[in-house]
This record gives sequence, structure tokens and C-alpha cells, in this order.
Amino acid sequence: RAKTTRAWSILATAGRTIAVDPRVIPYGSKVMINGVVYTAEDRGGAVRGNHIDIFFNTHAETRQHGTQNAEVYLVQS
Repeated sequence: RAKTTRAWSILATAGRTIAVDPRVIPYGSKVMINGVVYTAEDRGGAVRGNHIDIFFNTHAETRQHGTQNAEVYLVQS
């Protein structure tokens, strides 16, 4: 099933969508994580503070990626 984000009812897309705490990273912000540019489009239930969730198409992909620490860079437009 497709999940829509709360911010703009945009379909979450692997390789693009991240869930953030909007008090830390505002919706619509573009950030680079490990060389990939993502857009802050959702707020997951467990996302608080400096935690970011990257959207994957399947649970298996999510588990394969696992939990990681990474530097996050704001992409200026």
C-alpha cells in the first residue's frame, strides 16, 4: 500500500523521501546523506530530534540498510 505524507499528501518515494522532526529540519528541505539528496516530506511516529528515517520500498530493504550514523548536509538551492 502507498503511504502519503502528512505535509502535502505526496507519495513517499524510495531514494527521495525522508521522515524528520520538522522542528529540526523543516518540511521541503533537501539534505544530502551519504552522497544521496533526499527531501524532508514526512514525520514518522518515532522520529524525534536529530533522528532521520529514510524511506525504502520494502521492509527487507530497510532491514538491510539498518541503523547508521551519518553526517547530514543541508543542500542550498
